[in-house]
Amino acid sequence: MVMLLLAAAAVLLLLLPLLLPPLPPPPSLLLLVPVVLLLALLSLAFLPNRDDVVYGQQPAADQFFFRQ
Repeated sequence: MVMLLLAAAAVLLLLLPLLLPPLPPPPSLLLLVPVVLLLALLSLAFLPNRDDVVYGQQPAADQFFFRQ
């Protein structure tokens, strides 16, 4: 059922731009939203978190996976 809904959504996303009239371009500030989101995700992915900055070292891998 979920796959059917996803397939229908994909087909609609492909066909709607062909059927609807062209839209005016968005305001220039609105174009910055995806760029800001991408920069936020990249900073979360690659910048060290606060614990690393405070303690100055990466935690050992066994602290995460081998707690008993």
